[in-house]
Amino acid sequence: MMEQNIVDVEIPKTLLPYLYTMKAGKTMDDKVTISIVAGMFVSGIVTLEKAAELAGKNIWDFMDFLKAHDIPWSRYSEEEMQMDELAIANLSGE
Repeated sequence: MMEQNIVDVEIPKTLLPYLYTMKAGKTMDDKVTISIVAGMFVSGIVTLEKAAELAGKNIWDFMDFLKAHDIPWSRYSEEEMQMDELAIANLSGE
């Protein structure tokens, strides 16, 4: 288990109903943690592996969480797509 520091954070009342409806996390602490970690992952602050670790999940469970919330877990650049299209064309004889 990760070492925890106690930090007082005020959560606006307008956010509480949304946090309560989250399926991820059993406690409010869990719900807030997974929300923060997901935001850090989407922003590129942490890697997928680090995000899973920070969320207290294995990488597969964290990927499932991301998929369930329509958050892409991999980055696929335009250049990578063009390379894949070229490889497919070469393999198919086009």
